[in-house]
Amino acid sequence: MLGWEFPPFVSGGLGVHCFELTKALANLGVKIDFYMPSSGTTIISPHPNVRIIPVDYSAFVGEIDLTDAEFGPYFKFLKMGGGKNKVGDAKNGDPSITDDPKTDESYGLNFFEAVGRYNFLVAKLVAQKNRREKYGLVHFHDWITAKAGLDAAKRIGRPAIGTMHSTEYDRTANISPFEWILAIERNAMAQSSHVITVSNMTKNQLVSRFGAKPEKITVIYNGIDLSKYKSQVKKEQFGITGKVVLFHGRLSIQKGPDFFLKAAKKVLELDPDVRFIISGKGDMLPQLVNEAISMGIIDNVMFTGYAEESKLPYLYAIADAYVLPSISEPFGLTVLEAMANGVPAIVSKSCGVSEIINHCLRVDFWDVDEMANKMLAVLRYAELREMLSSGAREEAGHFNWQKCAAETKLVYEKIMNERTG
Repeated sequence: MLGWEFPPFVSGGLGVHCFELTKALANLGVKIDFYMPSSGTTIISPHPNVRIIPVDYSAFVGEIDLTDAEFGPYFKFLKMGGGKNKVGDAKNGDPSITDDPKTDESYGLNFFEAVGRYNFLVAKLVAQKNRREKYGLVHFHDWITAKAGLDAAKRIGRPAIGTMHSTEYDRTANISPFEWILAIERNAMAQSSHVITVSNMTKNQLVSRFGAKPEKITVIYNGIDLSKYKSQVKKEQFGITGKVVLFHGRLSIQKGPDFFLKAAKKVLELDPDVRFIISGKGDMLPQLVNEAISMGIIDNVMFTGYAEESKLPYLYAIADAYVLPSISEPFGLTVLEAMANGVPAIVSKSCGVSEIINHCLRVDFWDVDEMANKMLAVLRYAELREMLSSGAREEAGHFNWQKCAAETKLVYEKIMNERTG
């Protein structure tokens, strides 16, 4: 399995997914070598059947030919000064939407250069280790490891399965996506033996915008580890009184935090005692702070910065409502996290998770008036809040990583049987 992040080095749902999926697959008897960038520290494996293989890609740029058909686009892009005039945060799991390519903290590399080096080296390492390990297949995650996954599978003569957690259209909110990343994603759809994705919404996008064959795609929803979200802390322990509305996620255009702020202002015009917490980091943070100031609501808005996984249950526990107003969200794992803690959720209709949950309120991301109305309804009406809360806890229990892993293993077996049969 090829990934870009793994706990404790995570920036979003992708790292959580890789950790939980590998652990659950290992419990089913699957042996996994998980390749990821070297962090300089030892990563603890979640299971004896999972071996973490750190890849130090810092010394391999000299081996990469800029004309190489497989890996050239990363480096040609850099030589042309790519990444200008974009919005986003490359370091926070959103490399496709960045003002300028950021620097990789490990090696002082440009982000895209780091991705290119990593992909080039991983493909070679998989081929080398296969001589002894005899891998059954290669499973890669998103565009960021697609090149390596396809090349490694070709080198060892085994199937390549790709999980597409999001697309470049999602990450840029359909605003000026990088065409070369779209080309990588399009090629991944065409060349993979099979594709897994996290919602029917994303499957439909892969078919309509990337030309993928529907029969080649399996939808497997994310899970949730309920044991992590049972905090009993009270907001009063943190010196907070009154109602609290939470936004948690990457502060990028995709997630719609600016719509959250606009709705917050409308709520405060009718109920000035509500507190709004914005948890996360990203390129939009300075803009959001300035907007809160210019709107005159900064005293009611708390920016927490990045929240470590161990602290997340506390945020959910003190919230009276959770809002995810994403413009384009393939799934929305944070919604399940909030629901697991019994927090009423207000979810954008553009979130994949909204297609499978019932105990939530749905809203168009752009309709800040209706978003504000739904916030006020949850905060004002105890019966509505309790109905959503109890239903959310029960419904969150239907989603677990064991089910996700079992369905993933079935895909593995199907593809391998087709190949041998």
